[in-house]
Amino acid sequence: MLKEIATFFNSSQATALVAFFVTVIVAGFKLVKPYIQHKIDTEKNVHTKQALELGLSFANVIVPEMAVMKGLSKSDRKKEGIRFVNNHLKKNGWNLDFQTISGLVEKAYQAYKLTGADNHAPIESPAADDTPTVQATPTSDGAKVTATPSSTAKQGDQDAK
Repeated sequence: MLKEIATFFNSSQATALVAFFVTVIVAGFKLVKPYIQHKIDTEKNVHTKQALELGLSFANVIVPEMAVMKGLSKSDRKKEGIRFVNNHLKKNGWNLDFQTISGLVEKAYQAYKLTGADNHAPIESPAADDTPTVQATPTSDGAKVTATPSSTAKQGDQDAK
């Protein structure tokens, strides 16, 4: 059997047939390779898109929770949000870099701010000069007294009814 195979490959027709198959395989690979590469790139893009969508979902969950924690500074809240998103992505088998996760948390925070639920806005208190002081004159006969701001109050202003 081995002798017959060797005889077959020694003939010129067999050599031409082998050369033809090698050429077809190489040409086929050259034609199919771009399609295979495109499919691989598409799968990578889909995989990355799914990871980003899941990461943004996790960020949308944690941002409102972190926003109400008054004991943490803004940077601590962001770090905790990044840590939360990273841990949950890794639990689900996804791996994104720090800058991407940071961007997802920031995007979720900006969306949260647009809802008007952000408690980071500074609390505005009136200035010391803007606080009105009230002056009222007591009466001994039990009459009702109207209080007026001290800037407009005059000695003896009262409403007796």
